[in-house]
Amino acid sequence: MQLKLPLFPPETILFNASFGVFSNDGTVFYLHCGQPVGMHEEEDHNSFRHKIASFIELGLCTPTEVANTLHVSVDSIRRCCKQYREDGEATFFGPDGRKGKSHKMLPHVLERIQAQLNEGKSVNSIAKKEGVSEGTIRYCIQTGKLKKKIPLPDSRHLAANRTAAVKQTHKPAKKAWE
Repeated sequence: MQLKLPLFPPETILFNASFGVFSNDGTVFYLHCGQPVGMHEEEDHNSFRHKIASFIELGLCTPTEVANTLHVSVDSIRRCCKQYREDGEATFFGPDGRKGKSHKMLPHVLERIQAQLNEGKSVNSIAKKEGVSEGTIRYCIQTGKLKKKIPLPDSRHLAANRTAAVKQTHKPAKKAWE
């Protein structure tokens, strides 16, 4: 006898009449007609993206059903599906090529910017000339990749400070009868 109605555990959230998801002890299970077809850990977002994209590509559910059921953006689901179609599952589990690289702040650019900072030019003028944002230069200064030039004191103030220091060190000796 063929099973007419899919039977799901009571805590299952259904995407449609034959496909659902439930979580148990930190593991997410995907069920089709009551049978498990995939699982991943709750905190593993890359596996989540991979599983959802593969289920959509297999026709088990639609991006809109996933978005409505799991309260995520339809656009993010479509992006995952596009990545899965174009690059396969390796796109979800390979190294993340985005982190730690600034395509504009290369070593030779940092040297040019540092030279301009040493000349006393403003961050704004340097940013316009180099074609980067002020925020990028300020971030490099903050993280220590660049050092902002410390302005030297004006020569007049320097001379006045030296005179004051000399006067303080050469006080006349007190006489005993005073």
